[in-house]
Amino acid sequence: MSNTVMKMKKMLVVILTFAMLAAIIPAIASASEEHGMGQNHGGKAMIGGFTYSNGFVNGTFVNFNIDEKSGVITSYKVNGTEVFEKVSYSSADTGKIRLHGAMLMYYGIGAGTGMNWSHHNIFNVNWRLIAVHDNPAGAMHIVVYGNDGITYTLANGESANITGRHIITISGEESGHIIYTGTASISGNEIHISFNNTDFTFGNHTYHGGSAIFIGAHGWHFNHRLRQMIINAIEKGKMGGELRIQKNKADFMNYTYGLNARVKMNKENHVQVTVESENHEGKVIMLTFNKSNMQYGNNHKIIVKIDGKKIQLTNDTNVFSGGTEGKYAVYSNGNQVTVFVYIPHFSDHTVDVESESQSNIATVAGNPAYIGAIIGVIVVIIIAAVIIIRKR
Repeated sequence: MSNTVMKMKKMLVVILTFAMLAAIIPAIASASEEHGMGQNHGGKAMIGGFTYSNGFVNGTFVNFNIDEKSGVITSYKVNGTEVFEKVSYSSADTGKIRLHGAMLMYYGIGAGTGMNWSHHNIFNVNWRLIAVHDNPAGAMHIVVYGNDGITYTLANGESANITGRHIITISGEESGHIIYTGTASISGNEIHISFNNTDFTFGNHTYHGGSAIFIGAHGWHFNHRLRQMIINAIEKGKMGGELRIQKNKADFMNYTYGLNARVKMNKENHVQVTVESENHEGKVIMLTFNKSNMQYGNNHKIIVKIDGKKIQLTNDTNVFSGGTEGKYAVYSNGNQVTVFVYIPHFSDHTVDVESESQSNIATVAGNPAYIGAIIGVIVVIIIAAVIIIRKR
């Protein structure tokens, strides 16, 4: 074989090397962008923690004052912006406050009844529960029993409109929604919600009262379409609640009544949650994670089991459509991933969410960018081979 041919072969090796790199690098870059490689998947805080002293509640995301006896809230701030100047009530209650990490609970009993929460006939008197969550959504859930009402006095710069049958949209620097039962009216900077003619179901019984939930829009990582779907699902009673989970803490926001979810096991890429409800109708629960402890994309997929049985992956529209079988959908944006799990019937259930690594072969086979790169390399090799044959 002549020196010329040898030199030509060496040159072809160099050309092939650069050709392969030129073909593969754009594909890898495209795949990295598609699967989130190179993004910061660190643990952006989703959950804070409250401290309480002399009526002032201080949190990472939410701050306000509360009268420990009446439950009246003033200067309610979410992410540093005052949303409500005041939250007050039409009936007089006397109560107590308890802190549970990122949640503050107020338990109020009708004033002058001489009763407390240890009495078994609690449903014979008026009472009020308030749950406030220290997270970027600044969720505040108020449940009342008996003839009561809530007045939200908006802070300067905030406005409100009734935008659905039981939805009030708040606009301003810190926007959000109030989803409520009962009847509502808006007068100037005041929102009035009355529960005089409404009922709610707890277990097998129906009681007189209702609830109102405020959720700040900036605390969700969803796009506008999905956010509106969630708000509508809460209004229609299809959404049970949201459990936010970090490595060392969790916070459950109940969007209905009588439902509870708590973390039973929290490992990297595997979380087990127990869910229970006094109401048996099927509902969706949201499980929101940081990608640092529940990987998604980047060659990882989410699988979900209810009571040890895998359920079907679906889209975010179908997961709210009900049915007799469990199903789930996954939404990812930025540092967070939310798994929507539809549970068709409630008693007590165990939900497992796992991040499963996919094989490199499957990933390459399913990625058009990689396929294009491989085809490009094959073409270059074929051309080089033809040149070598012709030179012989």
